[in-house]
Amino acid sequence: MLRTTIMSSSETVFLIDTGAGMAQGSRPDQEDRYVFILPDQFPADTVDKLALFAIFDGHGSASVAEHARKNLPQLLVKRPEFEAGDYDTAIAEAFVDEDEALLNKFMSHSTEPAVSGSTVALCFANLTKGILVVGNLGDSHIVLAERDLSGGKPINVQRLTKAHKPGHADEKARIREAGGSVNNSTGTTRVGSLNMSRALGDLQYKNPVNTMDDEMSAKSRTAAVVPPGNRGDFLSNKAHLSRVNLSPEKRYALVCSSDGVSDSTDEKALLEHVMRSSSTGERARDIAQEIVNVTAARYGSDNSTCIVALLDGTKT
Repeated sequence: MLRTTIMSSSETVFLIDTGAGMAQGSRPDQEDRYVFILPDQFPADTVDKLALFAIFDGHGSASVAEHARKNLPQLLVKRPEFEAGDYDTAIAEAFVDEDEALLNKFMSHSTEPAVSGSTVALCFANLTKGILVVGNLGDSHIVLAERDLSGGKPINVQRLTKAHKPGHADEKARIREAGGSVNNSTGTTRVGSLNMSRALGDLQYKNPVNTMDDEMSAKSRTAAVVPPGNRGDFLSNKAHLSRVNLSPEKRYALVCSSDGVSDSTDEKALLEHVMRSSSTGERARDIAQEIVNVTAARYGSDNSTCIVALLDGTKT
């Protein structure tokens, strides 16, 4: 639910409206998750206005996506780099911390973190300083565009995330260096059974679980080309990071989405729809829900999740 954001003259940008939508599509279960945290809810002791938006696209089950939804924001604000204002490092290390928490869960009582995983596309905004930092693993995406002064057209559309796929040259080289292999037996490039090369969870493809000689590492063994003691992380939790300085003289639209939306939608057209709808007074939550309803209605559709956020510079 959208909450009213209290505006302060000290901010660089105002968070005008935020909302999210989800649709199950043709899948038997809804394994996507999302979270957005507005300034009046943000769990950090600071005078700055902070916000966070994140999409988690689970696979295998929703277990890891749900765990990350609940825990990752707290892990982020606990990082010493976060308090120091080094948000890039804080996000990257929070992803590592989340995998460590999942490993502890696996070691203590649950096989879920070994056999299921999740993408993450996370956007942190310091509205006071005008800083936007994005970190991602996998193929969920975050797109930012400027809105013209009439509010109806996107300018400078930027994808701030990077798709991590086993077939990409840099990812294939990294997987092989870790002692893994990439296959195309199904017509889709994969590491083991996964069509992505970076994610949270899926510990069977990561050290130390992929070195264990038991049933939990069966898929990992089929993806390996070196003995257990020489294996690294076939699947990586090293984040792709990007940073944008927001201007007080510009207006922005931000869209976070799972691949159920981004794989079937042109990003510029998507931003045009968001801006056209918002310029007529439609709320962000309704725009987001409309987007996922359209993508999920297609034949063979995936789970679809979308967050829309609108930001205005204080001098617009």
